[in-house]
Amino acid sequence: MEYAIACSQLVKQYGRFSLELSDFHVQKGTVHGLVGANGSGKTTTLKLLLGLLRKDGGDCVVLGSENIGSENRLREQIGFMIEEASVPSLLNPKQLGRVLSHCYSGWDAVQFGNLLDAFHLDADKPYHKCSRGMKVKIQLAIALSHQASLLILDEPTSGLDPLARDEIVTMLSEYSRRSDRTILISSHITSDLEKLCDYVTFLEMGKIRFTQEKDTLLDEYRLVQTTHARLADFDRSAILGKRENAFNVELLMQRKHIPDFAQSQRCTLEDVIILLSKGGDWT
Repeated sequence: MEYAIACSQLVKQYGRFSLELSDFHVQKGTVHGLVGANGSGKTTTLKLLLGLLRKDGGDCVVLGSENIGSENRLREQIGFMIEEASVPSLLNPKQLGRVLSHCYSGWDAVQFGNLLDAFHLDADKPYHKCSRGMKVKIQLAIALSHQASLLILDEPTSGLDPLARDEIVTMLSEYSRRSDRTILISSHITSDLEKLCDYVTFLEMGKIRFTQEKDTLLDEYRLVQTTHARLADFDRSAILGKRENAFNVELLMQRKHIPDFAQSQRCTLEDVIILLSKGGDWT
C-alpha cells in the first residue's frame, strides 16, 4: 500500500493542548476526511503537513518527503486551502493567475479560466471585494490549476450556501476520479464528507479515536430507537452513544451488539460522530 501522507508518533504542543498522532496514514488515490470538534487538532494537523508549523516530535512524510515546506518539488505537487491563506487582496483573479504562473511550473491558465467560469466568478473583481463564497472558490480554482497530486483542504465548504457547497463537492469528486490524486479534507459538514470520502479519521482532544473506511464505518454502526422505560433492558457496555428527548432515546450501537427485540436503522456519518462524542452520558 502506497501512502501520500504517513505520520508516526507526530507531536505538537500548544500550551496545555497536545496533538499526538501515533499512526496517521492517507492512502494515495483516496479522499480522506478529518473530523472532530473545534479544538480537536484538525487545523493543527493540516498546518503540520503543509510545513506551516514545526513538529515537536515524531515523523511526518508527505509525498515521500520529510522536508515539508522547503522543497520546490513538493510545493508544486500540493494544492491547499486554509483559512489564513495569504492571497494578495488587491489583485483580481486574472492578475492572480498571471502571478501564480511564475510560481508553479505546471500552472494551467486555461484550466484556471475554465474553473473561474464554472464557478461564475468575475475575473476582474478584486479579491478583497469578494464574498466568503467567492474567495473559497478562487482558492479552490488555484489549488486545482497547477497539476497538484495532493489537495489539503481546511473547511472548504464552511459558511457556504447549499448550492455553492454542492458545486465544490462535485468539483472535488471529479478531481478525485484519477487514481494518482489524493485529497485530505477537514470539515464540520459531515454530509459533504459522506458524499466524498473513502476514509474518515476522527480526532478527539488531539488524539485519533479511529481511522476507518467510510462505508465500513456506516455499515458497522446502527441507530436504535427505544423508550425510556426499555432503556434498562439494554447492555450499557454495548451502548456507544446516547441521545435523549422527551419522547424516546436514540442509541448508537454496533450491529453485532443490538438485541433481538430492538429495531435499528442505518445512521449517517454525523450521527456516528455526534453520538460517539457524547458517549453513554449516563449522568
